[in-house]
Amino acid sequence: MYEYEFVKVNTKSSNRHYYDVVGNYAKSGWRLHQVLNNQKAQEGACVELIFERELHD
Repeated sequence: MYEYEFVKVNTKSSNRHYYDVVGNYAKSGWRLHQVLNNQKAQEGACVELIFERELHD
């Protein structure tokens, strides 16, 4: 079984922030599963990152 975390990132300000978010989640055991570019959010240059990690009993 897996759990998922959804994070919206503003890419208009800086790509560095995007890299930091991915790196910080990876350090916590999350894997970047998918990146969604919401067409309606293009005015704000926003993407949604979906992270995944396996649940352990």
